[in-house]
Amino acid sequence: MSQQLRRATLIACSATAVLGLAACGPDAIPGPAAGTDGLPNGTKLNAMLLPATALPPKLKLDPSGTKSTGDGFNPPISPSAVPASKACDMLNGTGWINAAGINAASFAQNDYMDDSQDMFAQELDGYRGNDAQTVMANLKAALTACHTYTVTQNGQNYTATVTMQSLPGVGDDALQAVITSPDWTGGSTLVAARVGSIVVTTYDNDQRNTGTAGVDLTKTLAKNAASAR
Repeated sequence: MSQQLRRATLIACSATAVLGLAACGPDAIPGPAAGTDGLPNGTKLNAMLLPATALPPKLKLDPSGTKSTGDGFNPPISPSAVPASKACDMLNGTGWINAAGINAASFAQNDYMDDSQDMFAQELDGYRGNDAQTVMANLKAALTACHTYTVTQNGQNYTATVTMQSLPGVGDDALQAVITSPDWTGGSTLVAARVGSIVVTTYDNDQRNTGTAGVDLTKTLAKNAASAR
């Protein structure tokens, strides 16, 4: 597979346009850190990410994929449904959680790659209220709707298939989705796990297999998130 799309930083207003969410402006911000009592900020979430020593030695940190909300929080923004066609496209990138259409209050992420463009991306998002449960429901709906979809890379169209299953015993709710195509070498495994108000997502793209090693790595991430509660 070719290099996958990257997540845009969600600090304040930068990525909300991708999801069709309400535009940011003075009237759209109800107050700093509204509804974030007890929610970890980006700095704390960043400390929960897996270190390089936990990953295969061939993968090296890509500084351009390291982002977080730092010590602050994103302002509350009304959710907006993501069209199915856009949601399917989002599954081919490190920020595939955006397919849920809900802005996180805080997040931290980083990406690891090798020379063959194999990739492991990890992300932790903190949500207000019951948004984390809604995110998981929306991701399941998007993955179901995108069971078979078209991927366009370098001007060529490919048919991709999504195979989703639940992951019992991982956090409060978890799923695994494997994306393959007869025209690709290898594939990608996407994992999402909710731990309270935190949603852990990973994206493992591998040229030799389907990236299922990301499942065990996600389980460790979920344990990190649980220990912080």
